Amino acid sequence: EDVSDNVAARRFVDAVRAVVPRATGLPVVYQEASRTVVQAFERALLYAFVMVTAIILLVLRDVKDTLLVIVPIVFASAVTAGLTVLFDLPLNYANIIALPLLVGIGVDNGIHVVHRMRTEDVAQLFGTSTMRAVLASGLTTVASFGNLAFSAHRGTASMGILLALGLAVSMSATLIVLPAWLKVFGRAAHLTG
Repeated sequence: EDVSDNVAARRFVDAVRAVVPRATGLPVVYQEASRTVVQAFERALLYAFVMVTAIILLVLRDVKDTLLVIVPIVFASAVTAGLTVLFDLPLNYANIIALPLLVGIGVDNGIHVVHRMRTEDVAQLFGTSTMRAVLASGLTTVASFGNLAFSAHRGTASMGILLALGLAVSMSATLIVLPAWLKVFGRAAHLTG
C-alpha cells in the first residue's frame, strides 16, 4: 500500500506494532505526531468553548443570556461540520487550527445582539444599528479570513475556506437563529431587568 495515504499508513503501523509493539521509524513517528496534534486541538476546542462560556457568564451575569450567546455557536459548529462533509473539505493539520478560532470569533456577534435584546423588542431588533453593525463586522471578518483561501499554500487555503465558511454560518446563526429562538420562546423569559 501507499503509506503516504494516512489510512494506509495507520494500517501499516498497526500491523507492524502487532508484531513489534515497540517499533519506531518515520511511519510510527508521523502517526504518533498526528495523533498528538489532533488530540491537542480537540482539547483546545473544548478549552476555548469552556473559557468563552465562563467569560460570557461573568460578563452577562445571566445563565439564560449566556445560553442565548452559546446556542448559535453550537448550531453554527454543527452546520459547519456538515458543510465540510458536503463540500468535501476534510480537516487537516493546517485548517484544524480554525476550530478554536471559530468559537472565539463567532461568539462576539452573539454578545452584541443579546446586549441589544435587553433593551429592544425582538420585532424591532432588525431595525437597530446593532444588527447592521453585526452584519458589517461579520462580513468584514469573513472577507478578511476568506482571503486566505486564495493562498498558493494548500493548507493555508483550506484554513481560509474553513474560517470563511464557519464565520459566515456563525454570523447567519446569530442574525437568524438567535432572533427566531427569542421569537419562539418569548422575550420575557430571556431578558433581564
